[in-house]
Amino acid sequence: MKSFVVSLTCLSVAVIGGCSFTPQEQAEGDFSYTKTSLHDGLKPAPGLKVPEASTFYQVPPVPANKPVGKSVNIKSPTLVWATAAGSRVEETQDEVKVYFDEIEGMSNLAEFVWTGMLAELSARQIEVASEQPQQRLETGWVVHEREVGEEELRVRSERRFEFIMATPDHGRTTSLTVNMIDKQQSGPGQDFNPGLVADRNAETRLLNGVINEIAIRQNNMQGIVATGTDIDVTAGFNDDGYPALTLDTSFQNSWGLMGAVLPELGFTIDDLNQSAGNYYTTYEKGKRGLSKLAFWRDSVEGKLDIPEGEYEINVNGDRNLTTITFFFDGQPLSAAQLNRIYGPVAAEIRRQNER
Repeated sequence: MKSFVVSLTCLSVAVIGGCSFTPQEQAEGDFSYTKTSLHDGLKPAPGLKVPEASTFYQVPPVPANKPVGKSVNIKSPTLVWATAAGSRVEETQDEVKVYFDEIEGMSNLAEFVWTGMLAELSARQIEVASEQPQQRLETGWVVHEREVGEEELRVRSERRFEFIMATPDHGRTTSLTVNMIDKQQSGPGQDFNPGLVADRNAETRLLNGVINEIAIRQNNMQGIVATGTDIDVTAGFNDDGYPALTLDTSFQNSWGLMGAVLPELGFTIDDLNQSAGNYYTTYEKGKRGLSKLAFWRDSVEGKLDIPEGEYEINVNGDRNLTTITFFFDGQPLSAAQLNRIYGPVAAEIRRQNER
């Protein structure tokens, strides 16, 4: 089975006495510096000698497998996003790699991460070619198609990846690395399709998908820890004076609940940061969640009385009280807007808490 993705890439056009196509990733110029060679050393005047040479400022040769000139990709690479609780990326890390630390309620970190990785691959229909559980996994071919150039030439890239997990004996931390191990390209646009950064970005996107899946599983795991009592949801204000929903339950419980509540209300969770208490979402009117039984849908048809678009939902609190603040275009919803969505949001929070 092959995972299949299609995207459209626009390329800039440089017209200098004729037509030529310059990909967005490629620098422009004559690249004359690539033809520059080292000059001969200084020759001393008669009766003098040159001080002993130092290699401190010597420019090392470029390895044969490294890009030079127009082969250098000038676009910034995609970053590894450590969005799961307890995940981190070392600032000096050049690899596509993430570290996970054990968090409260987790009995087997390596198994939890490995299971989340398998779930993400399954959801994306990526074949597992071989597996050494909690050590190494190879994928089947992952297909990515793009249209490049002014003539929209199609290029087909097929890649295979490996996941490597490293867990010390104490088991309280583990790392997950993604490497591309094989690649083949075809199609009329393949000469317009720089590799290298694109290959690293493909590794990073795959790893980020796994991290997000693990973050969602952490939320579900934490949401299972129910309070055993009803949650009182009221409309009020947060500590900054912004209109917010107030929940008489802990931050940990509220964070997990909102991970289940938001998709049911029509929000797609694009990213999250538990340490900052933020869900980064996109709201689409009428988008149905996982459940078809939410009783309030019959009256409002699954729509909240707010504009479609990108929302940041902030969850902030302690062990006893939590506030939920909705931000749209960087501004908190007004008290009137919050009151209009209070009914369906509060009902879904209570419903998820009773599950």
